[in-house]
Order: sequence, then C-alpha cells, then structure tokens
Amino acid sequence: MKIDVKTIRELAENIEKYNLNEVTLESEGIKLMLKKETFVTKVEPVQVQQQLVQQCMPTNEPEKISEENREREYIIAPMVGTFYKSSAPGNPAFVDSGMNVSIGDTLCIIEAMKLMNEVKATKNCKIVKILVEDGQVVKKGDKLFEIE
Repeated sequence: MKIDVKTIRELAENIEKYNLNEVTLESEGIKLMLKKETFVTKVEPVQVQQQLVQQCMPTNEPEKISEENREREYIIAPMVGTFYKSSAPGNPAFVDSGMNVSIGDTLCIIEAMKLMNEVKATKNCKIVKILVEDGQVVKKGDKLFEIE
C-alpha cells in the first residue's frame, strides 16, 4: 500500500466518521500516525436580561462586572461516551476543582465502545469546576470542566 495524500485524507475522514482519537498506518517502512486533538472552547455568557434591565431603568452608575458576566473557558467532550474522573473505581480522581494542570495532564477518561480515551489538557490552566458527574454519559461538545 502506498501512503499518499488521498490515503491520508481517507484516514482523517475515518477518524471523524468513526469518532476515533488516533489512527496508525505502517507501509513499506513508513509509519504514519494521525491524532485528533482536544480543544478548549471559550463561551461568553448571554447578557440579554442585563440589557433589558438597563433599557428599562437608565442609571448614571458605572456598570459592575459580576461573576456571571465574566468570560469563561471550558474543556469540552471530544466524543460521545461515559465520563470517568479516575482510571478505576476507588482510585483518586485525575483532577479536582482548584487544581492547576499543565499541558498534557490527563483530566478524565471517556469510555466509548469499551475503549478508554484520555482527555488531556491542551494548555496550562486551573480547573475551576467539574461540570459532570462520574459515570455520566456525555455527548460530543458537552462542557466537562470550567477553567481559567
């Protein structure tokens, strides 16, 4: 088998199609590994209610930035599966709220089709809050951790 651009494109499409984290192919002494990365998504809170209040009750006071209005960042689920905080029942959790993590640190495991997929930190950050429960089913795009 010859590894060419078409083969690489097909492998990349299969990663998405079958919800895989990585694919490795060896042919004629060449080894090719494709990995899907976990991304951190920034989400800005909706401020519709605050805007309505400001329109109804004009004031000369400066706007105060509340905890609800600050920009938040999240680590999201890269796939559908079952969320686990630790590597096995009874083992300590990979992370807890308030912990600082570094790039590459394992944050949790998502089990999909009997495969254990580690979700790793893609940047240095602090885990503010764990948003899902151990053993909870998550879908791709669900918020797993609030970070700062």
